[in-house]
Amino acid sequence: MSNPDIAFLMEQTLGSVTHYLNLRKAEDTATGITPKWLPVEFRHGKVPWAVTGSLLARKALAHAGKVSGCFIHTTTIALLVVDSFRRMPTILSSDGTPANKREMRTTYGLDPESRLGRNAKAAVYRGVFGRAAGFVAWSNWTRASFIEDYGCREEDVEVIPPGIDLDQFTPGARDHEIPRILFVGGDFLRKGGDMLIDVFRKRLKGKAELVLVTQAEIPEEPGIFVHRNLGANSPKLRELYANCDVFTLPTRADCYSLVCMEALAAGMPLVATRVGGIPDMIREGETGHLVDRDDAGALGDALESLVSSREKRVEMGRKCRAEALRRFDARTNAHRLFEFVRQRCIR
Repeated sequence: MSNPDIAFLMEQTLGSVTHYLNLRKAEDTATGITPKWLPVEFRHGKVPWAVTGSLLARKALAHAGKVSGCFIHTTTIALLVVDSFRRMPTILSSDGTPANKREMRTTYGLDPESRLGRNAKAAVYRGVFGRAAGFVAWSNWTRASFIEDYGCREEDVEVIPPGIDLDQFTPGARDHEIPRILFVGGDFLRKGGDMLIDVFRKRLKGKAELVLVTQAEIPEEPGIFVHRNLGANSPKLRELYANCDVFTLPTRADCYSLVCMEALAAGMPLVATRVGGIPDMIREGETGHLVDRDDAGALGDALESLVSSREKRVEMGRKCRAEALRRFDARTNAHRLFEFVRQRCIR
């Protein structure tokens, strides 16, 4: 007998696109099920994406044919598919719940929610989550929200980070005269790039070089180098990861961070903000340092401590690579995800 088909509805936004591609690449690790891939392409418009995306997901599922279960990433596109939960076991996957993202709305350029709107949304999602067969959370931060904010059972929520292709990001030669600090972030202000430049000018100029990968129109200046239009996994981007010495992401709002995983895989100690699920990724003093959001002083202290000690960078870098191998291999984590789906959807 052939394995039962499981629909995989995959939202195509930001890091979720890479997650989708990595899962497809690791499809051979799925045992006992056959994934039926249903990518849901993001569309801009006046109608909220939660509505548009859910309608697109509903349409895709209706045309998918007979399936024995469903996996939906993310919860944003699950709202109008909830009636199908009664027909088949459904797993919901998320980098952050609506409650997780509530305090980040203004940083993402969205209006704050009214108390009435917040309560109404929470009630809707509580109803949706109450019908799901299980949940995949990218971080412990997200898992806690599923349980504490929406009443999901602890045993139903599994933490499985997305993972990356560890063969694509590896340590390289790092024998520069002065250390190089790498920042990767398209949304420059939200990712804290403005604060990073200010800290660099005041405390690190002449001691290090700052390499920025961004879409923003940031002018170069002595000690600051800017790379634009570098695609994900591009050869030049991988070269920068391999050859720079320290990675930093002083982001003001993020649910999770694929670029932090890439830095770990490349054996670079990290300095990042204590927001969202990022604290799951960094072991303080072992693989890097965590600082509070918008704390320029702490950011400067952490970067200076790494810039001033090659021995510290090398030792931390070894631990970073080991951590990536242990926790963030895309194929290993894809197999874990497929197995969780199989256990929950196939009785």
